[in-house]
Amino acid sequence: MPSRDPEITRKCILDAALKLFAERGFHGTNVPDVATEASVGAGSIYRHFADKIALVNVLYRDWKERFRDSILNPPPEEGMSFQAQFMEYWARLWRFYRTYPAALIFLDVHAHGDYLHEDSRMVAQEFERDLSRWIAAGQENNAIVQEEPSVLIAMVYGAFLGLVKLENANEKVSADSMSRSGDRAWALISP
Repeated sequence: MPSRDPEITRKCILDAALKLFAERGFHGTNVPDVATEASVGAGSIYRHFADKIALVNVLYRDWKERFRDSILNPPPEEGMSFQAQFMEYWARLWRFYRTYPAALIFLDVHAHGDYLHEDSRMVAQEFERDLSRWIAAGQENNAIVQEEPSVLIAMVYGAFLGLVKLENANEKVSADSMSRSGDRAWALISP
């Protein structure tokens, strides 16, 4: 019987780990459960990752980079108002969540884990720096309230995550509510 391609095995492991880490968190997930979910032996996981900490860090960096790229690229069209740009970013948040719900939940649950390595934290910090530059440009144009960018990011992202949690409690957020929520979130940061 031919063995499975190592890249396919790695993808199966990462997909299984994403599902379990999103559902159970880091401490509630063990390597044998990931192996079972991925339909591989536990030894296969250790051939690809040194341990569970290495696995969660690879997964975190990969999904944080994908999240950042999905939200920021391509940049909104030049000449758009900051409010229109914000609404585009808000729509992209929803699009990412609707496309990769487990990934968004995983990123939220693990964002402050003490098991994250410095390089994983750097990916998150780079994303915040990118958003902070956009906020600073909006503040220079008096389109965004004068407040620490990290505070504004936390307020808007916290509002978004609250809606995600509402939806995960089986209360589907309608398209109209989603659109209005963008207007309300913009009101949090506009002067």
